[in-house]
Amino acid sequence: MRDTAHFDLLACGLFFTDMTFTGLPSGGPRLGHEIRVGPYVQTPGGIANSSISAARLGLSVCMAADVGDDPMTVGALAALNEEGIETCHALVHTGWQTPLTVLLNYDDDRALVTSETAHPGDCMLRADFHPSARVAITHLQPFPMPWLRNAADAGTVVIGDTGWDGSGRWQLDELIELEHCQVFTPNETEALHYTRRDTPEEAIRVLAERVPLPVITLGARGVMALDAGTGEFVHVPPIPGPVVDTGGAGDVFSSGLAAGLIGGLPLAEVLRLGTVVSALTISRPGGASTAPALDEVKEFVRARPDLGADYGFVADLSWDWAGSRSCRTRALADDGVATRAG
Repeated sequence: MRDTAHFDLLACGLFFTDMTFTGLPSGGPRLGHEIRVGPYVQTPGGIANSSISAARLGLSVCMAADVGDDPMTVGALAALNEEGIETCHALVHTGWQTPLTVLLNYDDDRALVTSETAHPGDCMLRADFHPSARVAITHLQPFPMPWLRNAADAGTVVIGDTGWDGSGRWQLDELIELEHCQVFTPNETEALHYTRRDTPEEAIRVLAERVPLPVITLGARGVMALDAGTGEFVHVPPIPGPVVDTGGAGDVFSSGLAAGLIGGLPLAEVLRLGTVVSALTISRPGGASTAPALDEVKEFVRARPDLGADYGFVADLSWDWAGSRSCRTRALADDGVATRAG
């Protein structure tokens, strides 16, 4: 792991602002009707989810993303600064509105509505370089990402994530930078589509031919991983508990994954750290905005003897490897936190 890195984590991906509604009945709302629910939660989303969760776990974090200058984004960037996240490597596009996602949490499922406009031009995902980090989390795209290749060549462990393929093609070869990722974290549906397999057990073996460590999140059935080098296969079941808001659960899991990899934990413990951080987050409304600090994770494990020896390591975690920052985290100024496009 890179001892000379400026940050523990570089989070480079798609940035959203999120608005979350919880407690909607499974049958509604119906056309022509209105229902009332409790308070909504407005938070940064997308790559900000991993950034927030990682910062609360004690990692030094730099976020690089394209953002607009609309009022919701200005507030979101200020919130990230308050979390101690370096945002001066985000790119503010004047006159552009950051994509907004409305998350509707029903009794038994959820729905999402996203508003977005055409990207205005320069793209941080296409940059040549970003600040050095021990680990990077990114959203893989169907276009070259030179910074990712350069980071991997310099020793950064890259965790690649993906999302729903709206084109319906589901071609791994279209994830151009996948070959430079050490870790790939699709969910079960994505993994099955990309590999044309019927089970996640089959899919993960196909993915292990592409990346050293494929990790498939399985929702209510936990998570599995396969070390392509050693052949070690690990399945970690979910932690029993309430499920209130699953928004950003995968992103929060990835932050625990990153912390565990930096800390040199065994594979099973890396997955369990991601699992417990995610379990705490989804137990309350607000997505990653409610991600726990490391001390809260420790207290949760101590209060849950049913978790047994599997999670005993969490109570003893302490980080002495936190990276330095390349520049002071800045409060939001009139000219923006980030670099301004144009």
